[in-house]
Amino acid sequence: MKTRIISGIVIGIILVLTLSSGGYILGGFLLAVSEVAYFELARTLGFSENGKTSLLQIVGHISVALHYLLLMTYHDVKVFLCSILFAFFGIMIVYVLTFPRYKSVQAIEAVFSFMYAPVLLSFIYMLRIMPNGYMLVWIPFVAFVCDTFAYFTGKAFGKHKMCPILSPKKTVEGAIGGVLFSVLAGVIFAYVLQKNSGVEGNVTIQYMIITFVASIISQIGDLAASAIKRDKKIKDYGNLIPGHGGIMDRFDSVTFVAPLIYVLEVLFSIIGA
Repeated sequence: MKTRIISGIVIGIILVLTLSSGGYILGGFLLAVSEVAYFELARTLGFSENGKTSLLQIVGHISVALHYLLLMTYHDVKVFLCSILFAFFGIMIVYVLTFPRYKSVQAIEAVFSFMYAPVLLSFIYMLRIMPNGYMLVWIPFVAFVCDTFAYFTGKAFGKHKMCPILSPKKTVEGAIGGVLFSVLAGVIFAYVLQKNSGVEGNVTIQYMIITFVASIISQIGDLAASAIKRDKKIKDYGNLIPGHGGIMDRFDSVTFVAPLIYVLEVLFSIIGA
């Protein structure tokens, strides 16, 4: 537990520095995190070659780098389409030209892994460059709030198992606790946002809705990552972060929450909420 707490503090400090800085610092950090996450997924899903880097994986890593370079250069969501097409065609070209070196499922997993971690995590950058992005960029990490309070609430009151086969320790009571504290974090965020920016009107309801939905998606993201580990019969995606495992073990929920927050922010801005 001590190691986990120390690692958590270090991660927190890094996040504060990078999220506050934004720009190339945040982009570079997300690029590094995404490259590691892609590596972990390649090893877990099996499109690396007996633990060695495969051609499919190389194209995937190049696609990740291109995605972030384009994003940091053009600051446009259209970059996502270009990056996804590059990754898809690049991986399929390798699959075709080296056939039958790789199985079709490996090519599919290579594209899936590009979408799962690098693309989804890059929505954090997209949030940062939005109006009031210096504040909005923190919202995806309500996933950490949800995870922490779901754990403690479950420890204190948990009686009904939520997904006993997939995650034996998770309880319905813990899940509810995670949601409630996430919504409370949303209320606090709305108050701080109005005090420190030019946002007009009462945005409390807006961020209660956002954090409510995000906390539910956060737990689905956590369970999805666990399902892959169960399927592949591994405990952790890696050991980069002492006490936590790999990047995918720590950021599994954030990968789901970041794009959701971005979409909800866009929708609320369109309807003028």
